[in-house]
Amino acid sequence: MMTELIRYVILAILASQAAYFFAIFFLYKVMMDWYEWSTFPKPSNIFEKTVNFLTALIFGVAYWAGLRVKIKNWFMKRVYLLGYVFVYIILAVIIYNILNAILKYIEMSF
Repeated sequence: MMTELIRYVILAILASQAAYFFAIFFLYKVMMDWYEWSTFPKPSNIFEKTVNFLTALIFGVAYWAGLRVKIKNWFMKRVYLLGYVFVYIILAVIIYNILNAILKYIEMSF
């Protein structure tokens, strides 16, 4: 029962990263600014650190990819972002399958 909930949480996190990749692909400047506005530059307390951690957990990989292509022109930005999203999807499927196998092993041992 609990392992099924963990699976859904993992899928939600991986899917939100992929969705944010596509949002950055179409609305680069707006989405990059939104991420920067939603985090604290130098967190000083546990609340700010928690907000930064959760934002990075949900959208961080896509934001990192957006920073990597920041200096490229409009067309190359999109090409690189498509490459990053392709690699991300492959890695997300691998990570999910590994975590799913661990969860199935936990289910079978109880």
